[in-house]
Amino acid sequence: MHVCAENSNFAHILTMQPIQGIYPFLKDSKNIVITVHQKPDGDAMGSSLGLYHFLQTLGHQVTVISPTNWAGFLNWMPGVHDVLNFETDREKSLKILDQADILFCLDFNILYRTKGMEKPLADLSCIKVLIDHHQQPEESQFTFGESNVSKSSTCEMVYDFIMASPFAEVLDKQMAICIYTGLLTDTGSFRFPSASAQVHRVVAHLIDLGINHAEIFDNLFDNFSESRLRFIGNALLYRLEVMYEYNTALMAIPGSDVMKYNIKTGDTEGLVNYLLTMEGIKFGALLIDRKDERKWSFRSKGNFDVNQFAREHFYGGGHRNAAGGRSADSFHQNVSHFKKILGKYQEQLQ
Repeated sequence: MHVCAENSNFAHILTMQPIQGIYPFLKDSKNIVITVHQKPDGDAMGSSLGLYHFLQTLGHQVTVISPTNWAGFLNWMPGVHDVLNFETDREKSLKILDQADILFCLDFNILYRTKGMEKPLADLSCIKVLIDHHQQPEESQFTFGESNVSKSSTCEMVYDFIMASPFAEVLDKQMAICIYTGLLTDTGSFRFPSASAQVHRVVAHLIDLGINHAEIFDNLFDNFSESRLRFIGNALLYRLEVMYEYNTALMAIPGSDVMKYNIKTGDTEGLVNYLLTMEGIKFGALLIDRKDERKWSFRSKGNFDVNQFAREHFYGGGHRNAAGGRSADSFHQNVSHFKKILGKYQEQLQ
């Protein structure tokens, strides 16, 4: 395995160092890999591509490797066609990882969220850098990094990383487009509490750099298929269950619906958010029956901590008000388990 000589001193560091420590290593050309969580969303793809263009501008050899495929509505983004899919380009990806001097891990807090890349990433001896805003990061895996749950998105953190660097002047329109994408998607189009005054100041700067914010919105939200719209209508009509005694809404999508409507990666994006639009609902849960496992998405209002809920019951995690989970149990077992444990939280949800 390739180990850059200047990196060898970091192989046994157990405590993640402040991210500013990586800047001196960016002065000379390096082989750099950027990776994200499986099924990358707008923030994961936006942050990775924004950083990709930044590091390329500095003269580095940079490759973005996604653990899996990604949603088709992200294919307009500058640089996306250079991204490798680890599942379909495994041999090429492993070779590039083996030659890496620096690995950037974006928008995930623990290596298992990279699916089949978990072991190859853990085995790397190069410098590893974390940029993420989820709770409880696996700090022992990273040489340098920043984990900041107060940030709206990883894209906001990549912006901060660029602006705090000695190379801030290279920030350009191409990087700005990618960064804006994650800001837009992870703040729910700037309606979530995380859309702070600083986020809006960042947006103003990105618009000054020439981005077309209306065009980006259209690319992300106004280019879905007819079958997806019919799928959402079917889900709201037939798959929605409201449990007012818990101020909770559950939407459970069986595999037959996934097949009937030809649901692809990204087609269920944002579906869970519909549940919180109902008056009085504080907890929304979406279950999708996939081939290999069942996927959960959780959203909440107020102080109900879905990150902790997902960690305790569904091998997941995320943020206080937005988290995900997974289970190898059957679809019906998952629904039954969810309803059974919900009673434990009745007081919190009321």
